[in-house]
Amino acid sequence: MMNLRHFPLLLSLAALAGSVAAYGLSDSVNPADNAMPAGAESVGPLDRAPAGLTADLVYNLLVGEIASQRGEPWMAFAHYLRAAELASDPGLAELATRSALAANDIGAADQAVRLWLRLAPEALSAHLIAAHVAVLWGEQERALAHLQQVVRLAGLAGQEGFLQVVGLIATIEPLLHRMELMRALVAEDPENPSAHYALAMVAADARDYTAAIAAVRRTIELDPDWDRPRTLLVRLLLGVGQRAEARSELEAFVHRMPDGDAMRMLYAQLLVEEREFSDARNVFERMLQNAPKEPDVLFAIGILSLQLEDLEAARTYFERLHATGQRRDDAAFYLGQIEESLGEPAKALAWYGKVGGDNAVDAQMRIARIHALDGHLDEARAILRRLRDAAPEHSAPLFLTEAELLREQGETELAMALLDEALEAHPGDEELLYTRAIHGVKQGRIDWLERDLRAILEANPDHADALNALGYTLADQTDRFQEAYGYIERALAIRPDDPAFLDSMGWVLFRLGRYPEALEYLQRAYEMMPDGEIAAHLGETLWVLGRRDAAWRIWDEAIAAEPDNEVLLRVIDHFRHSRRTPGR
Repeated sequence: MMNLRHFPLLLSLAALAGSVAAYGLSDSVNPADNAMPAGAESVGPLDRAPAGLTADLVYNLLVGEIASQRGEPWMAFAHYLRAAELASDPGLAELATRSALAANDIGAADQAVRLWLRLAPEALSAHLIAAHVAVLWGEQERALAHLQQVVRLAGLAGQEGFLQVVGLIATIEPLLHRMELMRALVAEDPENPSAHYALAMVAADARDYTAAIAAVRRTIELDPDWDRPRTLLVRLLLGVGQRAEARSELEAFVHRMPDGDAMRMLYAQLLVEEREFSDARNVFERMLQNAPKEPDVLFAIGILSLQLEDLEAARTYFERLHATGQRRDDAAFYLGQIEESLGEPAKALAWYGKVGGDNAVDAQMRIARIHALDGHLDEARAILRRLRDAAPEHSAPLFLTEAELLREQGETELAMALLDEALEAHPGDEELLYTRAIHGVKQGRIDWLERDLRAILEANPDHADALNALGYTLADQTDRFQEAYGYIERALAIRPDDPAFLDSMGWVLFRLGRYPEALEYLQRAYEMMPDGEIAAHLGETLWVLGRRDAAWRIWDEAIAAEPDNEVLLRVIDHFRHSRRTPGR
């Protein structure tokens, strides 16, 4: 009687024997994909049945398969290797090689890949993996020989062999050996631009930027019309701080190849970083001529038009973007902002109502603001409350928006009560604490400001804005000047080029009677940010230093730009009677 315990195994053997001609082993097992060098193709189905199908062969095939499925790569290697030897089949040798690598057994992998190469000496992937194994053994010459075969065989197949070996060489340690191996490989074909490009990539990965730049320049000499090396050259030059040279390379290429969009995109990005927005927009507009419905280009031109305060142009580009059917949420959101800026609240509401996705909450907040400005504060608050319920993860910024709307409408007590409620829901939230502190000082409650800012600093001693706000308020509204100086000094150490912090330092030095020092800080702040409050402080400092005409020049310039600045108006009114200029 048949032993039923063996029945499933016998069925498996029968199935294997009956279908071995079409048996795609790699469809069910590929144990070392993650261990393989880049460019090594995976095993495909066997083209034919292993020669001389025997019980021993079937047994080793089946056990190798089961071991792979059970995550036992070393056992899989042993049985696949035996099967490959019995059948003289390179596909099975490849499976043995991959299993050995999955088991991290380099010796086994070496044994298997040698068999694979004996059975298929022209297999590109076998040479690539053999090079990988040689690298792991530290046998650079042997690795080079196999890589040379990879380049040759890839060329015969119409592929680019040099670029296939880059990923493998990048695994070699130390870095010096990478460059030695790649240079030896390039020396075999010194006029091949791909060889030098591959060398540039290896050098860049090894952070040898001088060698990388030299190699990519040689690539460009050999193939002037190839975009990718020029893109790499520009990025390398930018990476080493040679921005002027990078720009020169871009401009030369764009002039010679006006339709090279990859380089034009890089050029436009560089112009944006240099804050040359008008020129950047011109570059994108040129790109748009070739692809008038390209959404990313339309979006970029729209944003640049906003940066240039060209609202009509921005509207046109975002309308075109919306019409493409792509990035519709982005387009609708910015169109809402544009109509809002142009004094068209009804049109803004219509666009904001179409916004979904990541900008949906911001759009609803803008809708609430429009209703508040239109005198419908209750409706605005209802929108924000519904949003807090629907999107609790945005609760804190929604509280902040509502508090700001209340303050703008003169409802300061309601704003403070709301911030109290917000901090009960979000205790310790730095932005809520900071906002409540600023609201407090505007109501003359310096004690509230100190309470909240000190709570922030207790949790985060390097919160620069809290340090500056506390220091400036103490300098401006108390006689605790030395204490204020300490806070501002700490803030300025964290952000030494912040014009608001420079203004605070200038003002506390003024209050301490250190007028020449105060003048230096205030002049720097005003040059960086010609703000009305900074102008008030700077003018006052110039005045006490006896430079009254200079003080009036600053004040006149500032009041022309900000005629409603309360601090500036108060200072000007205070000194108006002392002006010596005729007519005052």
